[in-house]
Amino acid sequence: MKTTNDIIDGVPVIEKLSVDELGAGKHRFFFKATTDSLGNYHRVPVIVIKGSEPGKKLFIQSTLHGDEVQGVDVIHQLLPHLDPATLKGTVIMVPGANPPGMQLASRYYPSQNETQTFTNLNRMMPGDATSSNAGSRFAYALWHNLYMDNADIFLDLHTDSTGTAFPFFMFADFRSADVCRLAALQPADQILEDDGIDGSVETELVRAGIPSLTVELGCANVFDPDMTRRGVQGILNTLVDYKMIVGKVDLLGIETYVGNEEVSVIADQGGFARVLVKLNQDVTKGQPVATMTNAFGDVVAEYSAPCDGRVLSVCTTPLREPGATIMQVLRRI
Repeated sequence: MKTTNDIIDGVPVIEKLSVDELGAGKHRFFFKATTDSLGNYHRVPVIVIKGSEPGKKLFIQSTLHGDEVQGVDVIHQLLPHLDPATLKGTVIMVPGANPPGMQLASRYYPSQNETQTFTNLNRMMPGDATSSNAGSRFAYALWHNLYMDNADIFLDLHTDSTGTAFPFFMFADFRSADVCRLAALQPADQILEDDGIDGSVETELVRAGIPSLTVELGCANVFDPDMTRRGVQGILNTLVDYKMIVGKVDLLGIETYVGNEEVSVIADQGGFARVLVKLNQDVTKGQPVATMTNAFGDVVAEYSAPCDGRVLSVCTTPLREPGATIMQVLRRI
């Protein structure tokens, strides 16, 4: 644990988290990561609930992409369920891992340099403390001073990007039995068996031997009560299964569709997209799924399902540029 002498709004500021050094109870911190171009530190909020008995360390992070705020509500609504007196182990929560991106409602970490760099932090892990990219330095601070030694299990809460929507969907590396166990506890609509993406939190943690999921909870920039309810239930299921709390696993009657390939329908010209299918709908190859119209209302393109499968993602912003995703299908091959 590396603390500072700073206290902001009654909350102590830390430079490095070590939950093993904390006593049982509820703790709040601001984690001092890196500085902006004015020399001001980015402060990341951290909540730690440490139980009175030893057990696993569950780390829950939200909003590494600054427009994907749904997980913040999940963490807030989870808190009343966590009692240090009955909890075994520790729950670490970060309700907002990318403060500068959140302020811009942007997926990216913004940095001011000659090229106005916008960095996807979920491709930068474990980061580089000497990089010329400020985002990589920020990722290094998160990885080495916040995540490491504080997680036995990790849930990284996301949503689809601005202008698109997922159902309750997860990326999971099914080559790991521990990841399979963790995935089976979430009341998800769909799961992609995924070998991972270099630099993502999930992939790099799994490589480090820490079971992790990327949990996608609907749309960006909104709090959806149903996604909150299901997200909280998935975490409670995890706590129950790992013997951190007493209770029963409840998947809310949801049957999860598991696929191993996502196939995108891409706009070949710009215009106004009208999606003809809904999330979680089963589609067959060749079925009409969207049209594109110009400013005069003329249909200039029609799109069909590229394969049999289930609708995984749809655009919610009608304006689509050439190359933009209109919808995605998850299938099993």
